[in-house]
Amino acid sequence: MDTHKQPGQYGNAVRRFWPAICIILCLVLAGCASTQQPPRSPLGGEPLSMLPVRAGQTAYVDVIADDAALRDDLASMLTAYLQSERGLNPVEQPSAADIHIRVRVGEIFPLGRTNAPVSGGRTLAGAATGTALGVMLGNAVDGSRGSAWGAGAGLLLGLGTVFLDSQGKYTSWGMRAEVGISTDGRTPDRDAMQRVEVRAEGADMDRQEIVPALEDRLCMEIINALQSEQ
Repeated sequence: MDTHKQPGQYGNAVRRFWPAICIILCLVLAGCASTQQPPRSPLGGEPLSMLPVRAGQTAYVDVIADDAALRDDLASMLTAYLQSERGLNPVEQPSAADIHIRVRVGEIFPLGRTNAPVSGGRTLAGAATGTALGVMLGNAVDGSRGSAWGAGAGLLLGLGTVFLDSQGKYTSWGMRAEVGISTDGRTPDRDAMQRVEVRAEGADMDRQEIVPALEDRLCMEIINALQSEQ
């Protein structure tokens, strides 16, 4: 076998199948984008009222939840965000606070499941790897004609591997909470608390695994309602 001609044979095989490769990849990626999106069930709740805050003010965080671990995690996360994002100083007693934030955590509930979306990058990488390996194997068996057949077979094998590896379930969860914020240090009245619902999604995530993401989304809702004064 004349080995110094192999690079050209590889290139000819890939060029011969390149139009078909492009068409298949376009169809695959379009299908991923249009049919594999996670569910988007409507949520209730309402946007939190905007309140002005100033860096250096003190804040007290009060989280009420049946789950003690969730309560402590959410309180710690929200306190950290108040410090890093708004420059507020946490206090341990509500009487010492300029801002009192009360969060009453409600139900955590599933919103739906669907097939996990196939990554476009992984699809391209799998197709390219399969095509290259097919060309090399086909060339070793039957020269340039084998390279051409190997390119097509390798492309299909690479795509098939990606899809078989992507058949997990994409789960969407929601969480309800009531949030009250007072800027005079007093405990927010129950009647003044606003209902908030947040969503988080992940591949094959159960309730326990999704809770940190839901906590983060709820924290960001609260942080976004606190507008820093210039």
